[in-house]
Amino acid sequence: MATTYNTTSGDYTLTVNGGTGTFTINAANTIFNGNVTQTGNLTTVDDFIVVAANNTGTVTNMGLLAQTGASTFAGLRFNTTANVWQISANVAGNGAPVTAYANILTTASVTAAAGANTQIQFNNSGAFGANAALTYNFFTNTLSLQGYQVLGNVASPPSTPSNAVALYNSTVGGGGTGVYVLSSSVNDELVSKAKAIIYGIIF
Repeated sequence: MATTYNTTSGDYTLTVNGGTGTFTINAANTIFNGNVTQTGNLTTVDDFIVVAANNTGTVTNMGLLAQTGASTFAGLRFNTTANVWQISANVAGNGAPVTAYANILTTASVTAAAGANTQIQFNNSGAFGANAALTYNFFTNTLSLQGYQVLGNVASPPSTPSNAVALYNSTVGGGGTGVYVLSSSVNDELVSKAKAIIYGIIF
């Protein structure tokens, strides 16, 4: 059957069953030359929607726009130069950024934790940094800085540290502080100023 062409000099509207019917086109491919405006939800049974289908490598950004106002849009695009998906809450009608696009972080793009297990993370020139001199052990509730251990309130003295000093809080004793120092040579309560004055007078 020969190709058929129909031309109209004005708008052409096809209404099916008063606007409530279903219009079906049985064709291998359907081509629309010009803009397509969809009223209502768009439903497709295809697994993927392809944009920039005629791209031969010259188009570096392609994606979708959401109209957020009378003349404002939000954008989702794939940047082939950066090889990453990007979003912007404010773009022009052609997808150009008004507010710069930001990369969408993925598991692969998130920077892994720095250092070894228990080392505390810190900002190191915009990247995660860590150091063996600054650690926290969740299981023993121990914060270590340069080999000095600081513990929270504990029921019993911690193990004597090796080549370090541990400070911990426990029951207030004769020193009047409840803050104790523990090392290989001493395990005693730090004395408050008031107690030190009294002891100085007595002794």
